[in-house]
Formats: sequence, C-alpha cells, structure tokens
Amino acid sequence: MTVPQGEAPERDNRHGILYGPGMTNETTEIREQLSDQWQKVAIDLIRKGLPAETVFETLLTVGLAGQVELHGKHFMAGKLVAIAEQLSEQVRREKEALQEASTATKN
Repeated sequence: MTVPQGEAPERDNRHGILYGPGMTNETTEIREQLSDQWQKVAIDLIRKGLPAETVFETLLTVGLAGQVELHGKHFMAGKLVAIAEQLSEQVRREKEALQEASTATKN
C-alpha cells in the first residue's frame, strides 16, 4: 500500500511495520493470520529436510515478485531501501547497547 505524499505512515508498534493511511485493524489481523500460516509452512518444509536458507529465500523472492507486480519496480526499490535503512538502524542500536553493556560490566 502506498502512502500519499505529505501523509505519514502509521506504525504497528507490536511488529515495527509501517502501514499507509486507511489500513484497518481487520487488515492487520489478516496479516497476522497470513504470517502465522507462512511460518507454519516454512517450518514444515524445513522439518521435511529442505534447507532453511532456501525456504526463506524462496518465500522472500515470491513475495517480492508479487509486490513488484502490484506496485511496480520503482516503488518496491524504494520500499526495499527503507527496509534496509530500518535494519541498519536496528543493528546500530543493538551494537550501541552491547557496547554500553560491556562498559557497564567492566565498571
């Protein structure tokens, strides 16, 4: 879902996911149900002996292909950049927290 220019996306604090305006709780519930089902499918495939890396890479590839089909390459490229920036920020905060914990245990 695209966020119109000038409008701020909403954040689902439980998952840290950004949603555009008009996203309903019903949609959030559907996303949670789908996420649970995809996780179950992935776990079942891994238990059957498929490599976890291949399972999750394939899920990502299929999902990304669907998003590109719905929203176009340009939009999805921007969304992937935003996701990468969020992950980088999380890594930075985790690194800082580890450094602070290390310093605190030395004192």
